[in-house]
Amino acid sequence: MPYTISGNAYKEIAARRFSDGRRFDHFEHSTFALPYVRHQVQHSFNQDFGIIQFRADFERDITVQQVKGDIPHVSLHFQLKGCSRADFKGLAPQPLQAGEFNVYASDNFLSDLHFNAQQGFEYLAITFRQSFLQTVLSQFTVPPGDIVRQLASGATFALSPTAMRVTPEIQLALRSLVNPPVSDNLLPLYRHNKVTEIITLLFSDLYPEPRPAFQQEMKDIYHYILAHFADIQSLADVARHFSLTEYQIKQQLRLQYGTTFYELVQERKMAHALQLLQQTDMHVNEIAWQMGYSNASNFIQAFKRRFGTTPRNLKQL
Repeated sequence: MPYTISGNAYKEIAARRFSDGRRFDHFEHSTFALPYVRHQVQHSFNQDFGIIQFRADFERDITVQQVKGDIPHVSLHFQLKGCSRADFKGLAPQPLQAGEFNVYASDNFLSDLHFNAQQGFEYLAITFRQSFLQTVLSQFTVPPGDIVRQLASGATFALSPTAMRVTPEIQLALRSLVNPPVSDNLLPLYRHNKVTEIITLLFSDLYPEPRPAFQQEMKDIYHYILAHFADIQSLADVARHFSLTEYQIKQQLRLQYGTTFYELVQERKMAHALQLLQQTDMHVNEIAWQMGYSNASNFIQAFKRRFGTTPRNLKQL
């Protein structure tokens, strides 16, 4: 059974704060008064939003019951290390693994928080007033009407029904947000723009638009990947041959072809491996090496997932 902590005992640690001015105030907490938990909290906040860095070691499973949010807000929650689960009243359970995130909003948050026994747990939360998000969304050419309506209603909701993966672009923006390269005088403006950038990036992934102007170039890129699958290691290898950026190629592969760079390369590798098995006398180890696998067992597993049989069984047919 998990050890249970009351929401009131956890309130000081989990509280979302906003100040009255543009300058950032700071809150830190590292008391070890709670049993089975060693934690460190750093919170910088101003009138519009706050940045919370939470690190902890949990010696056993912990449940924090009835955590209440006193201030209506939106919370962008990034799971950096470890795992957690929030059970918000009115929502399905919201588990997060390392590298995942989601966005939660409510006029009256009420949740139970669950943490497994783990070392090196870490999350980063960006919390902002609902009016801040509404202002950012109003600047979109076509604001997402469903989100605008839910914010206006004050309902508790998650931006996505399941956790989303942190993209490299968002990861880079988060790094700059936490380690800003500017003086304190410029910090409010810098962080305001950086948080706006993060919101824009996540909505770009959630509400992408096809770009007809890219169709011909994406056709060339698609066939380039198929032709050079054995030589290219990343999207950067592809992008340097074309005018589109890595991010644009990634987005358009999903929109126009319903796939990712990795999936496309893997599909082509498996198709080529099948051809080699059927038309040559090459050994499985040699084919695995040619397909970029460090050992044959990994290749065999990937082959079986794709074709439902092993290379050896295929040879015997």
